[in-house]
Amino acid sequence: MKKLLSFICIAIAIIILLEPQTVTTGVKKGIELSIYSVIPALFPFMLLTNYMISHDLCQYISYFFYPFLSKLFHVSKNGCFAVLIGFTGGYPMGAKTINDLYERNLISNSEAKYLSTFCNNCSLSFLINYIIYTCLNNRMIVDGNFAIDTKSLIALVYLPAVCVGIVNRFFFKKKIIFDKTNLHSTNHPAKQTSVIRSSTLSILNLCIYVICFSVLVEFVHSFTMKNLYKCIIVSLVEITSGCKYTATHLPAGSLQLFIILFVCIFGGLSITFQSISQFKDKSFMKYYIIGKIETLLIFAMIFVILFMS
Repeated sequence: MKKLLSFICIAIAIIILLEPQTVTTGVKKGIELSIYSVIPALFPFMLLTNYMISHDLCQYISYFFYPFLSKLFHVSKNGCFAVLIGFTGGYPMGAKTINDLYERNLISNSEAKYLSTFCNNCSLSFLINYIIYTCLNNRMIVDGNFAIDTKSLIALVYLPAVCVGIVNRFFFKKKIIFDKTNLHSTNHPAKQTSVIRSSTLSILNLCIYVICFSVLVEFVHSFTMKNLYKCIIVSLVEITSGCKYTATHLPAGSLQLFIILFVCIFGGLSITFQSISQFKDKSFMKYYIIGKIETLLIFAMIFVILFMS
């Protein structure tokens, strides 16, 4: 294994020396994306969620949603908070929230694994503001004869994850422990400085992934290949640039829409690595990946039934 890693490091070093301009351009774009997109979108949310988790405010925040979500997903009050963040906070806040709740012993190991299968999705603001209005230019026509409105598109993105949560609850129902005597915070509430430090380290970690994968995207752009293949590869690597590239280089239609929405649900390799890096318990990675596969399969089936039948 060490020999393989050494070979990979040497190969990367050679590539950097041979293609310094491509690497530099990718790093600049990654830094720009981090400063103007990642940090403004996620850092305030990280501070807020870290503060609420560290001061045991989650169950109070989830008070109004718990009666409904507990029946739908079979989650605890603290787990309900992870559901809310996972569907509104955007990547990778869902994964980070699950990990933080588990580390503070606010949810059980089984519940954390269960939540990992469906509680890490793109944010609603990203979907509406960036995908619908920026990439698709609010154009909802599929193959020239079928129109899909904003509400239907939003449902198409989030419904598969909801279905995964409902299905998987039956596999985890007997394992999830709600006994409050077994779930209590063993630490004192974190000080404000530790909340800031934790949020800063998390956002820096995410920015490093964004920069690295921006370099990879820049190399893909330099390759000569068909637009379709390039759109697929770029989208699977990095969601933001991939969706924009697909929207501008593929004609409007079901194929373009499928690639963009597929990537929104998957998140791309950059988001995947960012998300699994949040899990201190590495066993959660398996459940996160399984959950994403389930979600993508359900999405593909729904999409085929709606647009290709």
